[in-house]
Amino acid sequence: MRDEIESFFEEQVRLGIYAEVGVTEPYQRWSDNERHKEYYASHWYKCCQCGCLWEIEEPDFPAEGFVRKFADGKYREWDFSDYCELNNPRV
Repeated sequence: MRDEIESFFEEQVRLGIYAEVGVTEPYQRWSDNERHKEYYASHWYKCCQCGCLWEIEEPDFPAEGFVRKFADGKYREWDFSDYCELNNPRV
């Protein structure tokens, strides 16, 4: 699946339909008394026609990867509803 997604976006970028943009925001932040961690996605792609933003995180064992779409093109961090959607996807 990872290769299919990667190939798809590489082709779309080559055709000028999507543009790869720099990942500037973490999808998750975590802190305790001793440290602070931020987790960033592997890639962001922005549609050159409608402006939607796609976030791609490649799998890194044991963690799974994910793909998220922001139809309005505005990024937001994960929240509880995102985890619910992963566990019980809408069909």
